[in-house]
Amino acid sequence: MLPEAERGTPEYWAAERPDATAVISGDTTLTYSEWNDRADRVAEGLSQLGLVAGDRLGMRFHLGIEWFVIQRALQKIGVAQVAVNWKLTADEAAYIVRDSEAKGLACNDTDPTGWHDADVGLVVTVGQEPGSPGVRYEDLLDTADAPTRFGPLRASMVLYTSGTTGAPRGVPPLDPASVTDLDRLFRYGASVGSVPPYPDEAVTLLTLPIHHGAGPMIATATCANGGTAVLLDPYDAEEALRLIDRHGVQSWTAVPTMLLRIMALPEDVLDRYDLSSLTALTTGAAAVPQTLKEWVIEHLGPDVLWESYGASEAGMISYTAPEHQLSKPGTSGIPFDGVEIAIVDEQWNRLPAGETGEIAVNTPTVLKGYLGRDELGEDTIKDGFYRTGDVGHLDEDGFLFITDRIKDMIVAGGVNIYPAEIEKAIVEHPDVEDCAVIGIPHDDFGEQPLAYVVPRSGSSPTADDILAFLDGRLASYKRPRGFEFVESLPTSPMGKVLKNDLRAPHWEGRDRSV
Repeated sequence: MLPEAERGTPEYWAAERPDATAVISGDTTLTYSEWNDRADRVAEGLSQLGLVAGDRLGMRFHLGIEWFVIQRALQKIGVAQVAVNWKLTADEAAYIVRDSEAKGLACNDTDPTGWHDADVGLVVTVGQEPGSPGVRYEDLLDTADAPTRFGPLRASMVLYTSGTTGAPRGVPPLDPASVTDLDRLFRYGASVGSVPPYPDEAVTLLTLPIHHGAGPMIATATCANGGTAVLLDPYDAEEALRLIDRHGVQSWTAVPTMLLRIMALPEDVLDRYDLSSLTALTTGAAAVPQTLKEWVIEHLGPDVLWESYGASEAGMISYTAPEHQLSKPGTSGIPFDGVEIAIVDEQWNRLPAGETGEIAVNTPTVLKGYLGRDELGEDTIKDGFYRTGDVGHLDEDGFLFITDRIKDMIVAGGVNIYPAEIEKAIVEHPDVEDCAVIGIPHDDFGEQPLAYVVPRSGSSPTADDILAFLDGRLASYKRPRGFEFVESLPTSPMGKVLKNDLRAPHWEGRDRSV
């Protein structure tokens, strides 16, 4: 084995198990040897184009083998990848590329021609004809005399998130030089990496997008154990079952919406597939109904279901092991090793067990400030604790329960949607005077956005008018699924819209208000 290869990297497995399958996408497979060789060639090609260690490159991808190769090439040359949601409009994506100061964008868009007019720099495409604009991935694969390169196991990633302002902000990768307690960081990493436990050479079903932290983290964890990642995109409930059966999948992380769609399948469809290979099913990113947990336990057994809770700004925070799914109904679990959870009031005073307040967390990866912005102030971070914007309590045993959300963020099917961004777009409509967007219950997605719109005097805009106006301004998943046209919005004496008043009738009688 080559001594330079960090254990668990594709380089390591290319030497130890070169013919083992690393990735399966439909009928196409990628071995560890092929993965490493292709990544070396792409790394050399990108290096010849001027990318150097410390640079950043946008990555806008549907799940596919090419993402695995390109992101590994970036790790080999020390270039950070900026995760770009493929659902974003061209303007939204270009903003992220420019804000992050990325050198360009790699994508597997079917039609990437628009990027060449979007001032994003270098454009790397996949599946385009020879002679097409930009740099073709296929041509990078033909790079000759590519030297052997090695990279760290974990990718250097910039993830974009938004606060109540709606302006996307980059969460930079952890700076090793800023870590003062390496032992704590190692314990934390080991704890997060063990939930759920990955068997050696595990077969993992990957259905989460790779523009969030979870998808790349699952890919990394699978590779670290010399396993195989089975890709499914777009998601289909029965196809997920078929792949579990066909490939003997052992581990799968899915947002609740994906599991609810399986739960809705007829029993005779479920009976067609052998799911006995599945030893760990992890969910999170949105509220998980207790009825769903009970269904999973009934169909897959008592030792399979895990739940995790985290934040882009703080990393993974807590987890619920299978043995606590029924004994602690509604819990989001206990903190990972190296994590401290506090429930605080507005003045940062800690509240005792059982009292509800804002959830503040201290993890080894809490960010100091967003990319290109000043350090966060004490309204957000103090003494190493980050205010998550979530509301909850700790019980006497130290288990966390999340019951509400201070921030207005909507979580639909595990995807974050930011009302302020939608509101800003809607009020640009010439017939709209004001707007407030809230999340209302949805049986499948957990929440969906509803817009309260105040028309300008003498105007009568319709829902179709506004949706047509939003086309090209907002990604489709951000657009409201309903509209209420009102004469005015409820406001406080200071003029702040009272969104709780708008939410209340929609959430009445429910255990959770998120």
